[in-house]
Amino acid sequence: MTEPTVPSAGAPVDVQGDEQRPFSEHPAMARAYPGGRMTVGAITPLEGFDGPVPSLAGHMERIQQAERAGFASVWVRDVPLLDPSFGDTGQVFDPWVYLGQLTARTTSITLGTASIVMPLRHPLHTAKAAASVDQLSGGRLLLGVATGDRPVEFPAFGQDLEGRAARFRQSLAYFRVVLEHRFPHVDSPLGRMAGTDLLPKPVYQRIPVLMTGHGRQDVRWIADHTDGWLYYTPPLQQQAANIARWRELTQGDGGAFKPYAQATYLDLTEDPLALPRPIHQGFSVGRVSLLGMMRTWQEIGIDQLMINFKHSRRPVADVIDELAEHVLPHFPPGHVGARGEPRRPVGRAGP
Repeated sequence: MTEPTVPSAGAPVDVQGDEQRPFSEHPAMARAYPGGRMTVGAITPLEGFDGPVPSLAGHMERIQQAERAGFASVWVRDVPLLDPSFGDTGQVFDPWVYLGQLTARTTSITLGTASIVMPLRHPLHTAKAAASVDQLSGGRLLLGVATGDRPVEFPAFGQDLEGRAARFRQSLAYFRVVLEHRFPHVDSPLGRMAGTDLLPKPVYQRIPVLMTGHGRQDVRWIADHTDGWLYYTPPLQQQAANIARWRELTQGDGGAFKPYAQATYLDLTEDPLALPRPIHQGFSVGRVSLLGMMRTWQEIGIDQLMINFKHSRRPVADVIDELAEHVLPHFPPGHVGARGEPRRPVGRAGP
């Protein structure tokens, strides 16, 4: 287990980024994606529930339990409105408020967003919130980003659904320039800045940005403009092709390692020998078969398995205990200074 990364009490805060640390030493990236092997993350809320709205009973205790159990990261979601037809409101709370609570109630687990809907938020607000969480947590933030996939949200925010792909690119560019430069000059369709600066700056040279799905962007653009890719659970052969393509696009000479993660719904059965049965975007399975599946996912190049417990028929506290005893020791979190070899291409690249 890594040492706590929260700032020391009374320590000065480097709000202007005068002493930023190298991105290559980023603790959130090192813990979640040590390179050469897979880790395990948990997607909030950590409970099984029917319908779109969770109970949130014991939600903070479950996250603390996951940290103790050896999960590398915990991911919060950005779902501003209830769309009953869509089927899931995530953890309900605003992600930035929730991350503030998690910053205070956890010590070492990586805190991720999966994902912030960039077109629905002004990039200055996103940058201010992200850098604040990053500073308060000692550099534990990973920023998953998305264009948004719930059409009812866009008119509510006065946004054009069809323009979300372009607005996403504009938002991400604005976000990065105001956090990675001092007193930047910005001339964007989303706003203009000159002679002013956004504080605080991140603890490290930049906040890692990871794309969720395609976001209506070309995979080459994703490889060039983000630090990693969060994907779903397609059939194994298709996933292997996706990963091979990703490695091909991201492992150029001198390029930094860019991870590939998979989000999977899990219903861990009481019977440890139960064979896998497909469910929505995941599997109902016993722990023995799950361990075999996870080793296969690791072999094809998955850098983190992000588990969603929504379809769990057992209390998630019991599931976490079982995973902690029998599964997570095989996929421990990484730590700074112990990065493994970056993943190599696997199989043939897909289209």
